[in-house]
Amino acid sequence: SSIPAIQNDFSYYRRTLPRMIKSQNDDISSNVIPHEVSNQMSLFYAYHNPMVKTVVDSASQFAKDSRNEPLVLDCISALAAGSFNTVKQGKADGPESERLCVLVLATCCILYDWISPQGIGSAQSSIDVKAVLDMVSEHTLADSTPADKVVRANCRTLR
Repeated sequence: SSIPAIQNDFSYYRRTLPRMIKSQNDDISSNVIPHEVSNQMSLFYAYHNPMVKTVVDSASQFAKDSRNEPLVLDCISALAAGSFNTVKQGKADGPESERLCVLVLATCCILYDWISPQGIGSAQSSIDVKAVLDMVSEHTLADSTPADKVVRANCRTLR
């Protein structure tokens, strides 16, 4: 992908911006893009959640390298099912445990969506994403963001 290369170019541009502004060469100093504009352009190309991308990339690479993608997906599904049932049946030890189960469930949905070639929304998915989204919509994660929105924002096949 060319996005990392573009991000690297913008990073270099921002580092050299002060020198370009002070340049005696009119061609250089007159063609300088304002710092604010270059920052906005860089953010346009940035990953909205670098931590999720890192975890997804690592898990995807593991599934690919181990040649056990179906087993990895089965493990993720089992973890999601356990978390789903704990929350749905009210078996969490308290609010902190319930929040942790919702977080695990959201993470499992995101990982499954990226690792499975068909994604989590397909008929072949072993996670009932509609039931998950309905249940977690009443729970919030970081910054009071509803869990269903976190799942939708980080999955490649859901919107």
